[in-house]
Amino acid sequence: MYDTFKTAIATQVSALSGVSAEIVELAVAVSNNTANGDLTLTVPRLRMKGNPAQIAKTLAEQFQADDMVTGAEAAGPYINFRINRTVLTRSVLQAVHATGPKYGWTNEGAGKRVIVEFSSPNIAKPFHAGHLRSTIIGNFIYKLHKAHGWDAISMNYLGDWGKQYGLLALGFERFGSEEELVADPIKHLLDVYVKISAAAEEEAEHIKAMDAEAAAAAGPTIHDQARAYFKSMEDGNESALALWQRFRTLSIEKYKQIYARLGVHFDVYSGESHVDEGMTRATQMLTDTGLLIEDKGAKLVDLTEHKLGKALVQKSDGTTLYLTRDIGAAIERYEKYNFDKIIYVVASEQDHHMKQLFKTIELLGLPYADRFEHINYGLVNGMSTRKGTAVFLEDMLHESKEKMHDVMRDTEAKAKAKYKANANFMAKYKAKAEAKYKEVADPDHIADVLGMSAIVIQDMSARRIKNYTFDWNRILKFVGDTGPYLQYAHARLCSLERKAHVKVNPDADVSLLTEEVTRDIIYQISLYPDILAASIKSLEPCTVVQYILKLSHSISLAWETISVCGEADDVAEARLLMYWSARTVIGNALTLLGLEPVEAM
Repeated sequence: MYDTFKTAIATQVSALSGVSAEIVELAVAVSNNTANGDLTLTVPRLRMKGNPAQIAKTLAEQFQADDMVTGAEAAGPYINFRINRTVLTRSVLQAVHATGPKYGWTNEGAGKRVIVEFSSPNIAKPFHAGHLRSTIIGNFIYKLHKAHGWDAISMNYLGDWGKQYGLLALGFERFGSEEELVADPIKHLLDVYVKISAAAEEEAEHIKAMDAEAAAAAGPTIHDQARAYFKSMEDGNESALALWQRFRTLSIEKYKQIYARLGVHFDVYSGESHVDEGMTRATQMLTDTGLLIEDKGAKLVDLTEHKLGKALVQKSDGTTLYLTRDIGAAIERYEKYNFDKIIYVVASEQDHHMKQLFKTIELLGLPYADRFEHINYGLVNGMSTRKGTAVFLEDMLHESKEKMHDVMRDTEAKAKAKYKANANFMAKYKAKAEAKYKEVADPDHIADVLGMSAIVIQDMSARRIKNYTFDWNRILKFVGDTGPYLQYAHARLCSLERKAHVKVNPDADVSLLTEEVTRDIIYQISLYPDILAASIKSLEPCTVVQYILKLSHSISLAWETISVCGEADDVAEARLLMYWSARTVIGNALTLLGLEPVEAM
């Protein structure tokens, strides 16, 4: 939005200083404090000889104001420029109106392909709050790349292979019920997994108390049997694979239901079990390059000189580990998709594994080794599937939905909160609130969206690397800087548009938007393209969340004084165009975060 103004400044400063216009323009940025100016030139970045403060003073005095840039003032080694606010306002609001849902989008990724691998739950286990983080962060990164013109592919790489399926099979043999499996497969498989894990732990404690001779005579442990079962899967045992395939199919169907509810789309469903030929090739490449060494029957890659320890590739019993499959998957993906970049959205607890993976790919000499990126995030503490303490996403969504629906219906509480002891006003407000609730076309769906908004925004409000402890009170919070607050801001602006006596007019006389609060809203709207540009570099959802919270706060400040209804048509049109543009940006941002913007609540 500021490019025209930056170019005007750069052209004149270049003529005055002798520095190329390209260098000058790179030194001009939107001011952090608009009270001092709209755009700021950092003089030291021009690399001119002499005192930067004196150079700034001289250039500011020589700068000629015009219809675009109305003034320049030196402040130490900086020059603050004032721009024509009417020109800016018209440019911003017309750009939003012209591009709508694509406002702020770019083509910088045109012709490039990115794979974003995210979510990747383990089959036969319920989707819990920990999985949610990878899902919503990955979905944001996927959508963000599409907004910048990339050919983006969303991939779900399921954890559908490993010793845990041997453990689950043993558990099903001991504790399984065909009737319960059919009735609720995910819940029953979790119950089985928790029970067999507990039995294995109890067995381990019992063996620990034995002497060596007794322990040796005890025979294979549950974990030994699980490893043997998985080895039989790898060897192609039909019976073992049939049971595993059934568990896998039931789990994927359940996951698809949850993804549909979250509004998450995957272009590709893959899994560890799909990597077969690639894994064999990876093992051969490791052998051929001399990277693979043997240690007590196991095979590993020694990365100690890179301060990454030794990466185990294959156990002494012949079972493969994640690293082999991940290398094989990387090879197969590049050959199939010819990606320019691949992003793995994986928790920070896997940082070491990802470093080992990327370093091994580099040491293999693969020409695309520099195209891999790990985007990590902090953990949700207070849950563990093995101990049965996980908080499942479906429970979260149900609880949050019910809470939001209660708030929507509780007109009595709303009335008391707004008017406290004034019974007359309370009665009128309650009647108005009840009428408003009846106007909502599908309150059950809206409550569901609000519930998901509460969950997603509380998760994305801080930098993704931060851990947090699961807390129902935090999840279900309705007031404050929350998802429901942002949805309310959007819905209220939609309501204003429905009630206004004028229509949205892109040619409205925006010179009538003279109030300081309207200037602030326009300024916030103008920043959205810069927010998208910053986000594609940091891949931090909180950048977008904090931005729309700030824009929503500015709208709340304007709400009581900058009215539309009851104003003269020209003033109403200008203000409605501003509010409509703000609503469009909030809606765009919510969509980018993976949420459905609501129009009434």
